[in-house]
Amino acid sequence: MTEPGAIVEITHTARKRLELLGPVAESAVEEPRAELERTQHLGRRVRVLGEGAEVWVTRVEARAHCPALSVTHVHLPQPAPPTCAIVSVVPDDTGDEDDAEV
Repeated sequence: MTEPGAIVEITHTARKRLELLGPVAESAVEEPRAELERTQHLGRRVRVLGEGAEVWVTRVEARAHCPALSVTHVHLPQPAPPTCAIVSVVPDDTGDEDDAEV
């Protein structure tokens, strides 16, 4: 039996940042959002909070008109169904932004 999918939302704050970054960034973050519905974990876990909540960070590669992005989400396994909230989307500062024409 497969594990039920997660409910995934983008917080108001993260959505506002995406609006500033533009439509290409909004489209780019839709990919990990959809993946989180299926897998519930994406990227690397950076912190465990109380009650089993976990903070994860993943990187979305640069593309034309959009720098690489660092996407942070919080995974809450309980109560069922599991939920994820994308809480932060910021340009990734690893220096790969030169790959994308802005």
